[in-house]
Amino acid sequence: MATAKTNRKQSKGQEQNILYLAAYVLMWLTGIIVFVMAKPSEKRLRFNALQATFLGVVITVLWFIPVVGWAIAAVLWLVGIISGAKAYNGDDVHLPVIADYAKKYS
Repeated sequence: MATAKTNRKQSKGQEQNILYLAAYVLMWLTGIIVFVMAKPSEKRLRFNALQATFLGVVITVLWFIPVVGWAIAAVLWLVGIISGAKAYNGDDVHLPVIADYAKKYS
């Protein structure tokens, strides 16, 4: 019985970690989905979902600026993927400016 309970806890933890990573996959789209799905008590998940959403919006805006905007957007996309991987492993990355807004609204 104790192992079944432990396995359920580990399974729930792994599902939660997948949501951290999923929030950063398509940035603003998956970030919104994860944010809406998260319970109000899941502050860390809501923070990461909002941070991914805001980062995705910034990247989308930068795509409208030829060459320089594209380069910056590509770098920010990599930062987002790395942030998602770190969140999956339990470490939060607080991106400048974006994290302040994500923390405020999560």
